[in-house]
Amino acid sequence: INSHTTMMTSTMISLLLVLLLACKIRAFQTSTTHLVQKRSYYRSPSKIDWRLKDVQSSVTSTILPKDEPIDFTHLMVMDVVLFQRQNTKNPTSIELGSVQENGNIAPLSTWTLESAYTSAINDMMEFVVDEEDLFPGMTSEEITVLRVLDSDVVGYGSRQVGGGKGLGNPHGEESEIVYYVDRAVVEGVYSIEGDDDVLKIDVVVNSNLEHLW
Repeated sequence: INSHTTMMTSTMISLLLVLLLACKIRAFQTSTTHLVQKRSYYRSPSKIDWRLKDVQSSVTSTILPKDEPIDFTHLMVMDVVLFQRQNTKNPTSIELGSVQENGNIAPLSTWTLESAYTSAINDMMEFVVDEEDLFPGMTSEEITVLRVLDSDVVGYGSRQVGGGKGLGNPHGEESEIVYYVDRAVVEGVYSIEGDDDVLKIDVVVNSNLEHLW
């Protein structure tokens, strides 16, 4: 009898543990769903939202208006941004740039318009900061930051300066950041709220930035 009672007690305890685990899983799923919904809510369109559209759709994306520029103090090192030079001779041109350690922004350049890599959702192009553009970079008095690119259209890597050869880096200790930006961003068509001008990114191509070894 004692053995039978012990088995029944053990079985009931096991059932209770299973029920408790099921309740916790259900609670976790509900919490996770709520978190995703909350995050989606904050990513929903607003007056500062922008949307990349296919060029052929004839619908341009929207960027922050110039009277609401992004404060440099809100930027982080390695942020990739869309910016426009103040007093530019080409008002329909915007550029890619990255935030440097000194808080200024340096323009990004590439050596090829071919893809660096592709995935099911991204077609990434690669960029670096040309040494001639690195210091001191551009301040808020020289440019207006229109947008900080989201992490789903930006990636990072590194490569040896000069390919790890030459007088500037003979032992290959020095490296530089490689910035990967989705082609949809690079080839996108944009507009500023309240302005009919169509803006496009002016991509700087410098074949000297390519490493052949």
